Amino acid sequence: MNHKAATKEVLQGASLAQIAAEFRENLLRDFGFRDEETTADTFANEVASFMRGFARHLGDRHAGDARVGYALQQWILKSDHYEAWDALLSGFDVDGREVLIRRGRVMFPGPMTAHWDDR
Repeated sequence: MNHKAATKEVLQGASLAQIAAEFRENLLRDFGFRDEETTADTFANEVASFMRGFARHLGDRHAGDARVGYALQQWILKSDHYEAWDALLSGFDVDGREVLIRRGRVMFPGPMTAHWDDR
């Protein structure tokens, strides 16, 4: 799976959690792992890396698209990836923005969040 294919799925309603799970399943299949050979941590770093880059891609290329904003907003409830938080708060108008900004500023150092405005 690449960013283009994953973006198409998000635009059709897939969640970022579904994208992450699908990416992981593809890795397991590609490397020939059987279920009994894996744990929840298998490929966790690779999935996290892909999702960080994918969040950045979504923010850079699809800012303002409500479908993408919704997917990112749902993802940050499960993720502490700065890239997802930044993509959402830099490029989308979302309900509860003020609360998300306050929480994000607690999670990430000031210089990283200074450009998030309260709109």
